[in-house]
Amino acid sequence: MNKRIALILAAVSVLGWGCAEKKKVSSVTDDITGDYAEDSEISTKAEYSDSDFKVLNVTLSYPEGEAPVKVESTDLSGIEVGERVPVCNRAEFAEQCYGQEYWNDQTVYKWQDFVDKPIEGVIESCYTENDLCFLYVSYPNFKFDIYDWEVLCYDPKSGSTEEVYSWSAEKLEDRCNPPCFGNGALFSEVYDSSGEKGSVIYKTDLYTHETEQVFEGSTEEYLWLHTDDTGDVCILAYPKDSDDDGVLYKFDSGKDGFVLSDDIEAPENSVSNDRFNGVQSHLVKREGSRKLDMDNEFYHAETSVSTGIIVYADAERFIIRSGNKLHTYDITKMEHYISDITDMGDEITYSCGMVFIGNRSNTFRMPVYCIMPELGLTYPVCEKGIYGDIRGQEDGISFNSIHNVENTMVGAGGEVFLTYSLHTVDKVYRLTVES
Repeated sequence: MNKRIALILAAVSVLGWGCAEKKKVSSVTDDITGDYAEDSEISTKAEYSDSDFKVLNVTLSYPEGEAPVKVESTDLSGIEVGERVPVCNRAEFAEQCYGQEYWNDQTVYKWQDFVDKPIEGVIESCYTENDLCFLYVSYPNFKFDIYDWEVLCYDPKSGSTEEVYSWSAEKLEDRCNPPCFGNGALFSEVYDSSGEKGSVIYKTDLYTHETEQVFEGSTEEYLWLHTDDTGDVCILAYPKDSDDDGVLYKFDSGKDGFVLSDDIEAPENSVSNDRFNGVQSHLVKREGSRKLDMDNEFYHAETSVSTGIIVYADAERFIIRSGNKLHTYDITKMEHYISDITDMGDEITYSCGMVFIGNRSNTFRMPVYCIMPELGLTYPVCEKGIYGDIRGQEDGISFNSIHNVENTMVGAGGEVFLTYSLHTVDKVYRLTVES
């Protein structure tokens, strides 16, 4: 796997243990005198073998009582997001979109039925900041690579809703990916349908609603606009016609623009890598073995796992998910805790000393769990449901409650030709870890 793919598949990440970064690096100083001695400290990272850690199999337990977190939620189900005529349903494009669909030599759709037909908006995600909810609302259509969308700011205290930004394709060739949030702003990427220039990135201030162009890519590359584990907005730019590694840009609020970053650099034998508290960590294949090692600026540690992703790493501990097992290595105690997390969900993140696990599934409903990995204490923090977008925050996490909306496509003869499901967010949760 090349480094670019390894970066894209990196584990979801969160903030530091106890919500504070603590670096603990061993060092040596040459035996010299004079003023130079004060500046001659040479940092070295520790080396650990897997046998250095005492293995403790920790069975998860579910004690009575509430989880040590404050749980708050905001109901979004009653918010009116309105309707919009998507690009495919405009009079000048409807025949092109729906009049050329055939099945067994029969026209599938009566395209005239779609002309100027409005589509109700769907809240696909919710981003919270300063007690405000920023709602990403899409207006789905049947040309799935084209988006009509807007972002609304909802104030739960006043119940008011305000438009932050709105985008709609002008023609069928236009495309825009869903936006991302970070650095106090909304970032969106628009493809140039003419092919004369690369994709353009825009930044919209969440509070002033001012929009400006902050990046333009090359016609020879793809851009992946996303946020990293710290919540910073990043652009991964990689070539269209080769498997070469791309380059990574991070948004610098002080410079109000994207700057080139070297965080993408990863060893060739890396299978998972991520950045925590400003420090890059890599899970790498051990030479001559199927096992993996954890490597960062603090230590190089052998592990007992042969596959996995990094959940978290800092100077004092690191956590790996390997299949249905959670492996927590405590550097300060030299202990290795192993817990079985079978059927607890696919989304996993870490914040303030706890692991949070949930799952986004159409068929299997479950709560989001809060786990103390060294003790095995496990708490469901909400009722069974469909949850997703679990994000680590400075003092806890947030996540969305989701339900499915069924829609149908009606054929030319009035029959139901296609039934499909959309996800919509009906509630956002905010969990604060109690100190």
